[in-house]
Amino acid sequence: MNNIISQFAHIFIHYYSNKAFSTCKLFISEPTKNQEAQMGRLFGIFEINTPSRENSQILTQLISDLEEIYYSQINDEQADIENILEKTLAEINLKFTQLIKEKKFYLVGNLNEYTIKEKINFAIGVLKDEKLYLSYLNNVALFLIHKTKQDYKLIDIKKIAQEVKDNQVQEKNAKLFSNLINGEIKAQDYLFLCNSSFLEFITLERIQKIITSLPLHKAAEYFKNSLLQFEGHNFAAIMIKNFSIEDAEATPSPSSLVSITELNITETSTERLLEPSFWSNLKALPLYLKHFFTKKEKPSLPALEKTTSPVQTKSPTILKPIISLGKYLNTKFKKAGQGLLAKTPYLNDKINNLKVFLRLKIAYFGTNLKKIPNLSKILLIIAILLVILFVYSTSYFKNQQIKNEHDQEFQKIATQIEEKKNQADSDLIYGNEDKARSEIAEAQQLLANLMVESQKQKDRQTELNKGIEEIVAKLRHITTVSEPILIADLSAQQAENINVLNLLYQNNQLLAFDSINNLGYQINLDTREIKKITCNLSDLGQIVKAKKIDDKILIYQAKNSFIQFTGTGFLSFPVSLPVSAKIADFASYNGRLYTLDLNTNQIYRQPKAETGYGDGVNWLRDSMDLKNIVSLGIDTNIWLLDSTGQILKFNKGRKQNFSPKDLEPALEAPAQLITNDETNYLYILESKNKRIVVLDKEGNLITQYFNPSFDNLKAFELVEKEKKMFVINDNKIYFFNLTHIK
Repeated sequence: MNNIISQFAHIFIHYYSNKAFSTCKLFISEPTKNQEAQMGRLFGIFEINTPSRENSQILTQLISDLEEIYYSQINDEQADIENILEKTLAEINLKFTQLIKEKKFYLVGNLNEYTIKEKINFAIGVLKDEKLYLSYLNNVALFLIHKTKQDYKLIDIKKIAQEVKDNQVQEKNAKLFSNLINGEIKAQDYLFLCNSSFLEFITLERIQKIITSLPLHKAAEYFKNSLLQFEGHNFAAIMIKNFSIEDAEATPSPSSLVSITELNITETSTERLLEPSFWSNLKALPLYLKHFFTKKEKPSLPALEKTTSPVQTKSPTILKPIISLGKYLNTKFKKAGQGLLAKTPYLNDKINNLKVFLRLKIAYFGTNLKKIPNLSKILLIIAILLVILFVYSTSYFKNQQIKNEHDQEFQKIATQIEEKKNQADSDLIYGNEDKARSEIAEAQQLLANLMVESQKQKDRQTELNKGIEEIVAKLRHITTVSEPILIADLSAQQAENINVLNLLYQNNQLLAFDSINNLGYQINLDTREIKKITCNLSDLGQIVKAKKIDDKILIYQAKNSFIQFTGTGFLSFPVSLPVSAKIADFASYNGRLYTLDLNTNQIYRQPKAETGYGDGVNWLRDSMDLKNIVSLGIDTNIWLLDSTGQILKFNKGRKQNFSPKDLEPALEAPAQLITNDETNYLYILESKNKRIVVLDKEGNLITQYFNPSFDNLKAFELVEKEKKMFVINDNKIYFFNLTHIK
């Protein structure tokens, strides 16, 4: 069993107009499974250098004969594809020549059996597994895009075939369908063939880039949208990719291919004939008129057979109260009217006189109508029907015109959006993010102004919006964490409410601290065993911040002192602090402790003492408002994270310029920042947008780790050397891998 699968796609744009220079067709055969298994798949492009619908008929007949002759030679034995194709081409030579002689009166542009060889361009191929057989003539381009170890290489098949041909003896009277060559298309290789017009607007470099970067059907859609703007030019191209079954299992199934019949249908222009729907009812009019003008009993127009159903015989339950209310109001109004007329005899007389007058007028009209000759009656009825028909048709076609204009406007804007989206996608392929942002912003503006009426238009709008969102996600460098691994659920460890706001990694263990109950949790990453450690100290405030300082785990608590977590309990740890200090965060660098005091808007640099850290000195030289700072990190600079979304950079006590670039959306209420002198990045946790943002230290956006279930992010810890990230979401600890580190 062969493990090669072939995927086909095509681009076909054809016009019959004064601007067109040729008549063009392509086909991709749709054989049965048995035919394909023995004979492979037949495909090709034909182009005659004269534009004519009559010439198109010639090509259609040629393609039909080609497929019929080729697949009629199937047998139970192993097929010799090359020999069968040669026989097929030989027979097609005879048939085509005879067809041109017979159809001379159809042909235009001085096309006959003598000029056809100069005016026709074609490429016919058969692909069976890896084996490829080709016959070509004149200006159809043939390229093999071969997968090398590093990249793809574009090979001009015709050029190589010509070099071989130059070394061989040429036939004097070469047949029209000859130049048969063969070769192989390996797994991950592409075959591309097109007419000459295609290469006038799309470069070979761009063809190679798009085909090898996008799925085959997406590449075809991209080329089609790019070429539709060149009205009057005919384009035909076929793309084929070979890949192994192993690759196919990891690749979405390609879109179904269009047969030659479907291709022919797309060329035929159709026109809808709109007529009033009630016109067919006039067929029964003669019968009705016949009885109307006779003195026999007058029948009605033919009626539909009566059918009974619950909907027809029984009012829906929800309408019963409404119907009852209507009857009640009708009775009340009728009684009120009768009472009013009884009290006002003058008004009652006037109404009765009006009733008598109307009865007399109707009777008079009926009497006069009987006196009118039958022919006049017929003409009167016809005139009335014509007036009704005219009013109905005028209204119908006016509404249809408005609808068509709206549909055209919708399609025009939708096409513009699609072009903008495709251009942005192309810009991303070439690494031009600024231009892609501009294109996608214009596409979003067009989509916002798109007027939608029908369900089909709503579906199209949804499709366009989905495509735009995919591009936006790429521009925002979003990395979706699809399946984070649950490490521990700490809410199951404590009967009362808990609030775990600090997470640390040490010796293949995670340390988590509950700020409400002043508890510590040790989670063994190998066994997932959770050990709860109760605080053994008294007179403590809530745990504010826990950090790993050198080889110790230090904790600042709300009653303005530090304690140390030993793994089995808690100890007091001496750090000299102002009496009124309110420490938001702390970190160490070069053996010194840096503490951020919100009450004094100052950062203290504190040297090591015998048993802890001594008195601090003011490190900040600039006057700053630090009341909203929530986190601090140190490398050679000090980085502060403001709850308003600002990231502040300081060097030697002075504020430096720093601003994130291309970060969308902007930070909103971020909670934690991690950086040090061993990493090149800033990591910022933001719960509102369910993400952890990664920036380099120049402010460039690297990635955004996102998961839609991260709806209550509280803290995170990373082990960059092992490419690990741990996060606390709603008192549950999850793990996922860092993908931005190579």
